[in-house]
Amino acid sequence: MKKPFTITVLLLALIANIVSCGSQPVTVDDTEELTTEVTTAPEEPEYEFADLDMQGADFTILNPTTTWGFYTYIDFEEATGDVLDDTIYERNSKLEELYNFNTVVVEEDIDSMTPLITNAVMAGDNSYQVTFPRCTTISALITDGYFYDLSKVPELQLDQPWWDQNVIEVSSLGPEKTLYYAATDFSLTGFDGTICIFINEDMLANLGGEMPYQLVRDGKWTLDEYYSLMKLGASLNGDDSYTWNANGSCTYGLISWGTGPSALLIGAGAEYISLDDQGYPVIGFESEHFTNAAEKVASMLKNPGEWLELNVNQDPDHYEVAFRNGRSLSIIAEIKASSKFREMEDLYGIVPMPKYDESQAEYRTYRAPVNPLMCIPVTNPDISEAALIMDAFSYMTYKDVLPVYYDVSLSQKGLRNEDSIEMLDIIRDTRYFDISQCYGWTNTLYSAIEGLIMVGNGAIASTIASNKEAVNINIQKTMELLEDIK
Repeated sequence: MKKPFTITVLLLALIANIVSCGSQPVTVDDTEELTTEVTTAPEEPEYEFADLDMQGADFTILNPTTTWGFYTYIDFEEATGDVLDDTIYERNSKLEELYNFNTVVVEEDIDSMTPLITNAVMAGDNSYQVTFPRCTTISALITDGYFYDLSKVPELQLDQPWWDQNVIEVSSLGPEKTLYYAATDFSLTGFDGTICIFINEDMLANLGGEMPYQLVRDGKWTLDEYYSLMKLGASLNGDDSYTWNANGSCTYGLISWGTGPSALLIGAGAEYISLDDQGYPVIGFESEHFTNAAEKVASMLKNPGEWLELNVNQDPDHYEVAFRNGRSLSIIAEIKASSKFREMEDLYGIVPMPKYDESQAEYRTYRAPVNPLMCIPVTNPDISEAALIMDAFSYMTYKDVLPVYYDVSLSQKGLRNEDSIEMLDIIRDTRYFDISQCYGWTNTLYSAIEGLIMVGNGAIASTIASNKEAVNINIQKTMELLEDIK
């Protein structure tokens, strides 16, 4: 809370300073106290580190690796000279010294982690104190009872900003708000996997357009505004058609991969599943808004040149490569794509996914379902210690690592893109997590709707009708299994 305070002494000191600088003498009647009220900015509370001594024990984390270009590193044996690497090294070293433990990282491909977790828990083996399994492979591990309910672990300050509040809000199930995973930027893979829009600033300027940063700030960055931008980028440039040719000259308004249409749909406020007041999942894909959003997004993706799906190979037939080579005015991509653009000739910027219209309350930035989530196996006998360590790691990442990560993600030609750094703050604060993909309730429906929208077909009513019963059955089965493991 902002509080007024008396600054008699400070004001007198200021007057004295003015006099010493050659001004006319000022007479102050010291019988009358000079007071005023000054508003001070609220201070962020200091983190209270625990009184914890691990006595040199190992703290082992099962960490995913990928072949998709994500930054998956969470620990280093020594400084490397890379600014982000070294910030993470310093983060870990400080906490290791404070709590007297040794970080041990076991790395495994993100799609091969499930057997390791299953085998360890089944054997009663405390091999991993914390794990980061992929979101879309986690459901069976939860319903088989392999993870702690984090809502019952007070050492995790899950109401604080160093934990992703959006994930917690939509994942706390039932009246007891059970929660078997949490999202933290301790693993930057989660942030790297957040989907946004990259825009070629130089190309946009040459086409007579302006970057939409101010529209974003004003809450006016909408599907209509983005579509106007997309249309600007479509040009044959002497080619016979918009059929993709890596050696061609035509340019596109938007190039992306199959998840791009879903990112637009989610960004427009559409929800496949939401939770009611009691924490039970309810269908959202039958709503009028969902249908309207799907139709609007589909209408943006039906014209050649304005949109192209391109995800054949890494090079040259890939949406990230096409954007880097100046063939598209924009792409919808995960933030990790920025690592491909550091030597890009044109300047680029980052903005969040657009709203459906200006009446939408806030932006929604889709977290790709490949994101890893933090879980604590039930074989860990020291749940409090694990929670204290992960909470502190998450806080230190929020405070020290993310500002460096922002700069690294946007470093290009030695420039610091202040506008896009501001956009990254908005993106982080509005990340949206779809629990239905985590538990697999809507996987078939997702694929069907994506397939329709990406070819410009917004007629999804029959698809929804044919999938509704299966979704309800999936939800019911999950809730029954979760009830059994309490």
